[in-house]
Amino acid sequence: MNGISRPRLALFTATIALGVTTGASAGESFRCGQWIITDELTLAELRAKCGEPNKRTAETVQVRGKAATGSVSRGTSTTERWTYVLSSGANYVVTVVDGEIRKIERTK
Repeated sequence: MNGISRPRLALFTATIALGVTTGASAGESFRCGQWIITDELTLAELRAKCGEPNKRTAETVQVRGKAATGSVSRGTSTTERWTYVLSSGANYVVTVVDGEIRKIERTK
């Protein structure tokens, strides 16, 4: 088998599989009551489980793209930051881009 023993091959395969399943997309999560909040939820699910955020900010920017004659407007993109303050005192910011949860981070 090209100089690799079966145990080493098995260890290598397990290491690769573990890296794929726990990859870099694993973000923060937090608990709202009995629910675990992750970036895989929809906004409707987030609201149903946690309610409205304690603070909410939004920013809309123009999205531009390249064209043969320079750059052209491709529309807009809205980024919202929803802050939840938990009873423990921890603050979590949920970043929402164009209506989809993109990131959760603990800020305090």
